[in-house]
Amino acid sequence: MRRRARVSWTLALLTLLTLLAMLHRVHRDGIPVDFTPQALFIDKGEEIERLRQFEDTFGREDNTILFLLSDLPHTSEGVDALHTLHETLEAHPDVEEVVSPVGATVLVDENGSLRAVDPLAERPATEAWSLLASSVATRKLLVSDNADTVALRVRLSPNLDRVADLAPRVHAVTQTAAGVSLPSPAILEPTGVPFVRTEITGKLVEDQTLFVPMVGVLFAVTIIALFRRLFLGMAPLLAVGLADIWTLGILIGGGATLNVLSILVPTLVLVIGIADGIHITARYREELDAGHAPDHAMGLTIEAMALPCFLTTFTTGAGFISLWVADTAVIRNFGTHCSIAMAVTFVGILTLLPTLLAWIPVDRVRSSSHGQAPTHRTLRTIDRMVARRPAMVLLGCFLVSGLAATLGVAVEANSRLLEMYREDAPTYQAIKKSEARLTGVIPMFYVLEADIDDAWKDPHKLAQLDTLEQAVSAEPDVLWATSLASYTHELHALLSDGSTRLPNSREAIAQELLIGELAGSAMPPNLLSEDGRQVRVMFLVADSGGRALLPMRDRLDAIAASLFTDLTTTPRLSGDGMLAAAGIDRLINDLLSSLSLMFLVILGTLSILLRDLRLALVACVPNAIPLVFTLGTLGWMGADLGVTNVVSFTVAVGLAVDDTIHFIVRFQAERQRTPDLGAAVTATFLGAGHPIILTSVLLVAGFFVLSLSELTSTRHFGILSSVTMIAALVGDLLFLPALLHLGRRWLAGTPSKP
Repeated sequence: MRRRARVSWTLALLTLLTLLAMLHRVHRDGIPVDFTPQALFIDKGEEIERLRQFEDTFGREDNTILFLLSDLPHTSEGVDALHTLHETLEAHPDVEEVVSPVGATVLVDENGSLRAVDPLAERPATEAWSLLASSVATRKLLVSDNADTVALRVRLSPNLDRVADLAPRVHAVTQTAAGVSLPSPAILEPTGVPFVRTEITGKLVEDQTLFVPMVGVLFAVTIIALFRRLFLGMAPLLAVGLADIWTLGILIGGGATLNVLSILVPTLVLVIGIADGIHITARYREELDAGHAPDHAMGLTIEAMALPCFLTTFTTGAGFISLWVADTAVIRNFGTHCSIAMAVTFVGILTLLPTLLAWIPVDRVRSSSHGQAPTHRTLRTIDRMVARRPAMVLLGCFLVSGLAATLGVAVEANSRLLEMYREDAPTYQAIKKSEARLTGVIPMFYVLEADIDDAWKDPHKLAQLDTLEQAVSAEPDVLWATSLASYTHELHALLSDGSTRLPNSREAIAQELLIGELAGSAMPPNLLSEDGRQVRVMFLVADSGGRALLPMRDRLDAIAASLFTDLTTTPRLSGDGMLAAAGIDRLINDLLSSLSLMFLVILGTLSILLRDLRLALVACVPNAIPLVFTLGTLGWMGADLGVTNVVSFTVAVGLAVDDTIHFIVRFQAERQRTPDLGAAVTATFLGAGHPIILTSVLLVAGFFVLSLSELTSTRHFGILSSVTMIAALVGDLLFLPALLHLGRRWLAGTPSKP
């Protein structure tokens, strides 16, 4: 009793310390959850280094909140409301700059003289909107073609890298904008990368706040009902809950920042840890039902379950560790956080759960109808069916898997900014409205660098730049483009009675640019470096995903390479959208590498610990079924293989192999007792089958709860993981036993004790 009390106090102290470490970090830095769209794609390599270099010269493009103002009346009242909104945002302390039709200048020819006018201040409303909708400087960027939608681009500080710093400022700015009174029927909608980033982070935290307790209650009710004992059912759940606190205390207290994927760690610990907890609890009850004293029963339980629990933890952890080969920081960090969580959960289950079970009176643990449980009758039926017709069972499994594979053939790799949103989400609708009426929110660009100052005032180079810009504008996914060439075109057209050609000399180009500046029309910012050596073609694209942008990059890069042969560097397309396109290809390679590595690790580990290569090979085969079903489910849903659901495949193998290990380790132990393989399979069914069914039902239910999320990424993860567990159950209770029966001769021999 004293020893039990000492252990309990030690574990309670450890729980308290980890909880305090977590709370201290949260109090100091806020909830450490962050989401950066660029990090979803790629965070190292030539693409990201080039982007960072360009940002040092021209500034960042991902710190602008985009406000869409739709259906603003083209009256003086509407113009006044727009002025009020612009000035209110401009006066906000967190705003560095507001770019909108207010104060925007348009070049006009007045009696042969070039002049920059402010249409909203100097022209009647109808004429003002017409000028703004037709000017190169404002068309599509600030005003739609028919002037029914207006954009206000609100630039925040570029130093707001952490979402903990960014979120309160984005919230304050959007609340300020929402407080401005607008005439009916005008509608104001916030969007843009900073808004998306903070909104998704907030929804991730909300999901965990909602789903972790929901899954806990669901598990509690289900386990208590199936074990028919209150305290016995609560023990594994409480142990896993405490292990969850340990995990979060170690991760958050240790300085980790959870991302869009690793925010799922608390839920994963709960649904994965409960499986081993149920196996240990069921085995402890089984030993007590066999007549052993509590201490001896617990000793036998730990002796029997330590190996399979270690194997399940190791193989699941190996699945997450295999993500370390990824080029994407989000996925690497997810693998790191989850592998740490698996190790902590393993230690927690083997220390916390036996301690909790030891405090429960024996009469509240033993089963009153152990042999008559409905699951045991079901297991006997399945066992007889598989034993009689193993070949038919395998054929049926292959046919169903083939159907799933057929559905999965149509799945293609793709990744989009909006892949985390449902189509009916307000932010999704706002960005799609922006793409339809204005420019979208995803920036891309070319930076071209010459070796002499003011090189781009040369007419030949400017003509080449114009050719590239026209090629960019001709791409179907490009919604808006600009460069020094289009600005010079507009100037020259006004100064030469509508000429569509560019000036034909360096002097003429320099003179017209100077005239434009003197007229009050400054060149759009961030197009030309101060020394005139670097020039940029800027454009905004639709959120079409990497599948569409990769071919576009190849086409444009080929054109740029043929045009510019004398630059200091080879022109390459860059920007956040390009990171998505380049990163998704690497992501697929990461997936294949991690899956191959994982299967090798699982096979090697099972071979060593089971001391039977043939048995290890048999155990690995059924775990391909969940992968096929996961791919087929993606095809059935019409979903792409994107960044946020690609990790489901690695998780699928890590989870599916757990119950397989419990089955195969129990089978090997039963073969120690009987040389009859059929009898060993039956004993394994009755011994390990009940907790396998129970854990599978719980995992399916737990993961399916995630499908209620507003975020598509979380919803897809929940659906795919639920399908994975159903497929794994089919593999463990049908495919694997059928293989064992058909491989009777191949597996013949004296089994080695693990």
